[in-house]
Amino acid sequence: MIKENKISLITAILININIMIGVGVFINPSPITIFLETFGFLSYLISAFLLLPIVLTIAKLTEKKAVAGGLYIYNKETLGNSLGFLSGWSYFLGKATSAGLLVNTFVTFFHGRISILQNFSILTLDAILIFVLMFLNILGLNLGGKIQYIFASTKFIPLFFIIFTSFSIFNTNFFILTQTDFKNLFFAIPVAIYTLISFEIICSIGHMVKNPEKNIKRAILYSFFIVVTITTLVQIALFFALGKELTTVSIPVFLLCSKIFSINSIIPSIINSLVFASILGGAFSLISSNCWNLYALSNDNNFPFKKFITKINKNNVPYISMFIQGILALILLAISQNQVNLQYMVVFGVTIAYLLSSISLFKILKESSFSNKIIPILAILSSSYLIFICISNISRVGISIPFLTIFLIGISLAIFKKLYHSTKI
Repeated sequence: MIKENKISLITAILININIMIGVGVFINPSPITIFLETFGFLSYLISAFLLLPIVLTIAKLTEKKAVAGGLYIYNKETLGNSLGFLSGWSYFLGKATSAGLLVNTFVTFFHGRISILQNFSILTLDAILIFVLMFLNILGLNLGGKIQYIFASTKFIPLFFIIFTSFSIFNTNFFILTQTDFKNLFFAIPVAIYTLISFEIICSIGHMVKNPEKNIKRAILYSFFIVVTITTLVQIALFFALGKELTTVSIPVFLLCSKIFSINSIIPSIINSLVFASILGGAFSLISSNCWNLYALSNDNNFPFKKFITKINKNNVPYISMFIQGILALILLAISQNQVNLQYMVVFGVTIAYLLSSISLFKILKESSFSNKIIPILAILSSSYLIFICISNISRVGISIPFLTIFLIGISLAIFKKLYHSTKI
């Protein structure tokens, strides 16, 4: 008999926050400052404004049904199998890529600072860490729930440290009304969006949440507004503490600490380590939840070997789907570790699911009054604009061939499965 574990609203919110606050909030301040200088914080507020209709749309969809697979199931039941599959596969692959990037960011940082790790390649360490995180997940969701609190603690300590200690060296002279080129918002928004997406990840394990009809919607809304507030405050705090010096470092937290504490203090290293522990927490939560998307796709006969891929252990974990997710993340990292290209592809893949989800809610409400359809209409417009931004930036920095190759392989396998099934019939 499969053990059925249910997670509380607080744990669901922590899962969302742990995934949303991964690497972006800590390394985004530098490029955002390069783009917008004093007004970098606007990129988060504008991104939140663009995402809000999508957030409300997905929150509304969760009231219908709590199932493994989340957005894929909603879109398949409303728009049909083909568009449902496109939604689910693009979303799953985008999130698997994001998990790989989080792990790689963590490994790369410590690989350059711990001599014993330099005996191994970064990719080897990526593989070891990914399989450790998968093993912890396979042990069961109760363990995962406890780990969420640990990772959340390591995440909020450096965040609160940034927000509150920055005021000790807060310099109002950095507020300079220069001729900021606000056209750079076009480039800054996808960077900010990367930090704010994943509010919907709890939908992937919605069937495992207590009182899902109420709590999934609450988890989405609460976590989204918490993360928007935190990321905006972090950008403001770091800029007014460091100014344009913020553009010279990739990890500004360490620079901030070094300005506050003495050169011999170990506090900067401790805080910086907690930053990367939070990145690890995001990877852990993402691996835990995203495997259910592949499980749902396989369970609907979209891929060959359904019985194998959909195996679930006694702790109610689809361990084969999780293993495949880890392998895909490693393949992408083996082919390319260019974070810029892959980051844009993550946002692109997720936004495809957002667009189709918005269309789903609009179709569901087609018989309703126009006022009830305003939210999905705005969500369609927002997600379409975000896709346009991503395509434009992908063209500017170069298309991620590895991502597109694996994306097409998945579609090809689905087509082969459909053709093989129709031939047998």
